[in-house]
Amino acid sequence: MKYCDLHLHPLGKHQLGGVMNTSKEKTKIDGFQPIPLSKEFKDYTDEEVLRRLESQGSLDQMKKGEVHNAVAAVGAFEFGVACSKGYLTDILKTTLKNPLDKDYFERVREGKVSYLRLFLENLNNYFQLSHDEKLVLINRGLEVKEPERVKLLLAIDGGYNLCFKKIGNALDFEELKNPKEQNNQEEKASRNNKNDGDNIAGNQNGEQPESVETIKMQDWFDYLLKNHSRCPSEALKFVVDKIREKGGEVLYLTLAQLTHIPEQHLATHAYGTKMLKHPSFFPFGNGLTELGKKVVEKADMLTKGADKDKLKAGNKAPVYIDITHLSLRSREDLYRFRKEKNINSPLIASHVAVTGYSIKGWKDNLQTGKCLNHLEQGVKTVKIYARPKVAGYWGGGSKQEFVFHPGTINLMDEDIIAIVNSGGLIGLSLDAELLGNTTEALDMEDSCEFISTPDFTHYFPYTSVKTMEHASREQLRAEEAWLKPKGKYTHPLSLCFNIVHILAVINLKTDKGDDEAQNYICIGSNFDGFIEPLKVCSASTEFKNLEACLKKWLPVAAKKYRRVNGGASDSLSFMKTKGELADFVKKLLSTNMSQFVLNNYGHEKSADNKGVMESVES
Repeated sequence: MKYCDLHLHPLGKHQLGGVMNTSKEKTKIDGFQPIPLSKEFKDYTDEEVLRRLESQGSLDQMKKGEVHNAVAAVGAFEFGVACSKGYLTDILKTTLKNPLDKDYFERVREGKVSYLRLFLENLNNYFQLSHDEKLVLINRGLEVKEPERVKLLLAIDGGYNLCFKKIGNALDFEELKNPKEQNNQEEKASRNNKNDGDNIAGNQNGEQPESVETIKMQDWFDYLLKNHSRCPSEALKFVVDKIREKGGEVLYLTLAQLTHIPEQHLATHAYGTKMLKHPSFFPFGNGLTELGKKVVEKADMLTKGADKDKLKAGNKAPVYIDITHLSLRSREDLYRFRKEKNINSPLIASHVAVTGYSIKGWKDNLQTGKCLNHLEQGVKTVKIYARPKVAGYWGGGSKQEFVFHPGTINLMDEDIIAIVNSGGLIGLSLDAELLGNTTEALDMEDSCEFISTPDFTHYFPYTSVKTMEHASREQLRAEEAWLKPKGKYTHPLSLCFNIVHILAVINLKTDKGDDEAQNYICIGSNFDGFIEPLKVCSASTEFKNLEACLKKWLPVAAKKYRRVNGGASDSLSFMKTKGELADFVKKLLSTNMSQFVLNNYGHEKSADNKGVMESVES
């Protein structure tokens, strides 16, 4: 089988390890390969950190694992990530050989560049490898049958990547200088390998890539310098137009990310990680902003033809909005805004899991007596505890109780319904921290999260924030324990329970039949070198193992889920025969994503034309 992945970071190591740092030397590494992990570094760190760093979707790993079609998430590292405390900082501080590029993180921390510039740098890496024929960038109407190279669509991984302002500065816009002038002014610095970030076409030493004649990033600078309005919606149009000119395509825009970006606030984000610590990780705001609405509207208008009502006729699809990382309030705001503006394009959830709850069920199971006012370096949020929903029981003797993760970064039933009714696609993440676990492994602190104070008062108007206790110093210090990866084993059943719940919601709460319900789910691994991956599939090389695990555990999950949550006996048709199970697993791992792209990006097809993505049957 040729596998598909809706969300991964094949060139994430250009930020993570574009230069391998040591106390004595810097060695450039091949962007096609995974991050090299030295023996000294492996001896220094622990197994959980190594597993995170190995959770990459590099081009080499994709090729070995037969992940032929994927969506590459392109984006800069956020200020909060670069400045965070926790295991990442510990790695950067070590003087041993380690795989992270200290120079890149320093550029982000110092705030001398904009997110837009760093995004364009990362984007240029894809153009470089495409020019060198190491990968294929898929464009609308382009038929790709060649099996030798990985084929990629692109995604903008965070609306903050459209920001012209200098990182960490809410007022100062960056001047996008001519790179040749900048090189002349700072020639000495370039010779000393001190990349100041002003050369988006440069390599790690600040040099121009002379071999890539087709990539004229100078033109991009000239246009931006003369014509940009410093508005994120216009930056989106500019970036998408240029990517299309270069032969690529943007499938979706992930509107939010892990942190609050004060320079350009588009929407409140959902609390997404306990591994890193910085005030910007805590949610801020009150849902989708007016600036965010403009970006959503502009994305829907970015069709390549005039008639966006005839998507299947070819070359018409807009840039889709990915709801991953949006807070629950932001997601509901988005659905209302789309309805007001009659936006009917498909919604994407590229790398998610589920809570198992409807919004009402989640509210009913919030343990309001345990909620705390939480103040972290001036950022005020509410720390909440929700009872995880039981997915099923499995095991001999004293059976283990499996539960979903109740964090609002995960999908509610209403989100599933909205995506399916829009004709969209749900990519299930392989991040063990999102998928839930057994109650034995998922303790109370694992299942708590933070939401913004306005969001809390919106969903719980009769629970006074003023009367809540404030988190004590002891409780704040206890949270430091979250900064270290726990490495808890996550059984493949946890992933399977997420799949079964999505099918159950579609069957029960939409007009889609069981067979059609199977078409809306795929894998969005989020392999990037940071997640806590499932042990059965910790990198892109292991999709075949994931396929075997799904065939083994999906029928078990369906049976155990029904016993707890009910469901019609004639639903979940994949349980009937081994052939139907194999067909469903093939849809999950391959067909659904490639068919979605074909349906939305395909051109007028002749009898022998298989569309923009290589046929999964070939």
